[in-house]
Amino acid sequence: MVRPSRRDAHAAARPQLDLLAPEIRSRLAGAEQRRVAKGERTDWGDRDCLHLLRSGWMAQFRTLTDGRRHVLRFLMPGDLVGVTSQFSGAAPAPAVALTDARVATVPVAELIDPASAVALRQFCIVLAMENVQAHETLLSLGCLNAEERLAALLLSLFERAWARDLVSDRGLRLPLTQQDIADALGISPVHTNRMVMKLQRDGLIRLKAEWLQILDGSGLEAVAQWSRPMAWTKGSDHGSERPADGVRRPPRPTAPSPLERTARRILVVEDDQILALQMQAILSSLGFEVLGPAGSLEAGLRLAEASEVDAAVLDVRLDQGQRVFPVARTLQRRSIPFSFMTGYTDPELEGFAAPVLKKPIESGSVAAVIEQLIH
Repeated sequence: MVRPSRRDAHAAARPQLDLLAPEIRSRLAGAEQRRVAKGERTDWGDRDCLHLLRSGWMAQFRTLTDGRRHVLRFLMPGDLVGVTSQFSGAAPAPAVALTDARVATVPVAELIDPASAVALRQFCIVLAMENVQAHETLLSLGCLNAEERLAALLLSLFERAWARDLVSDRGLRLPLTQQDIADALGISPVHTNRMVMKLQRDGLIRLKAEWLQILDGSGLEAVAQWSRPMAWTKGSDHGSERPADGVRRPPRPTAPSPLERTARRILVVEDDQILALQMQAILSSLGFEVLGPAGSLEAGLRLAEASEVDAAVLDVRLDQGQRVFPVARTLQRRSIPFSFMTGYTDPELEGFAAPVLKKPIESGSVAAVIEQLIH
C-alpha cells in the first residue's frame, strides 16, 4: 500500500474543526455528546446549532418522493454540520450513521460573537472548503464516467482520512456498502461492483472486508483525472519496492532498537477520535512519540502486551460499555507507568494508585502528568 504525504494534503481534506479558533475548538470538543447507533438516522434538530462528528462515519443524503437517495457527503471525525444553515436558514440535510458514532451539538450563540469579524471569517473559510468539495462532486457527476467517478471518490476519502490519522498499515477502514457508494456516484450497485472489480483487476486498489488499500496511487489518479498529486511514495526516494507484478508497495517498517530510538514512546488508548487526535498533538508537541492511539480495548491490549512503551495514557470508559482496566493491569505487570483520563468518577481507579487527567484535557496538565510518569 502507498500513502500520500500529509504535508501535501489539500486544505479541503483537513477536518473542519481544525479551521476554527482554539477557543471554539475547545468548546466543541468539550461539549456533551450523544451516541448515534449504526443505521440510525438523525435530522440534527435545531438549525441554530453546530454539530461536530467526534467519532464514527455518517452520510448526509437527500431522498426523492419515489424513494431514490443521493448521498451528498460522507462525514468523518472532525467534520461539522450546520455551518451552511446559519446563512441559508434551511435545516441541514439528514444523515445516517454508517458506524456507531458520537456527535456533539452546541448552539452557535455559545460559540461566536456575531460582531466578531475574526469568527465570521473562520466560518467563511469552512463554507469555502465545503464549496470546493461541492464543485468537485459536480465535476465528477457531470463529466466523469463510472470508473473515473469511483476512483475520484476513493482518492478523496483516502485523502481526507489521511489528514485525520485514520489510515494505518492495513489501509483505511471504509465502512461503506456498495449501495452507499452507488448512491454517492449516481450509478447502480451492480455497476458499482463492476467498477470496483475492474480497479482491483488493474492492480490499483484492494477493497475487502471494509478495508481499502490503494496499491498504485499515481495510477488511480490517472484514472480519476485527479488534479492535485498527493505525493505518493515513489521508487528509491523512499525505498519503495516494485515487484514483478508492477504494483508499488511501501517498504516494510522496521522497529527501531532502544539505542536508535531517542523519543520516549507514550501509548494512548482513547475511543473518541477527536480527543485522541488532541492528545496525540499535545504529546507530539512535547517531543514524545505516540503509540496508537488505540480506539478499542482489544487494540489497547495488543499494544500494551507486545510494544516497547515508556508510559501510557488510558481513557477509562471505552465503547460498548468496556473499561480500560485490563490494559492497566497489563501495564502494571510490565512495570510501565500510566495515567488514566476521564470526565467521571470511578471507585475502581483508587486500586491502581495512578494519576488521573480530568477531561477536557489541557496541554499543561498532560505535560505535568507525563513528567511525573517518566521521571
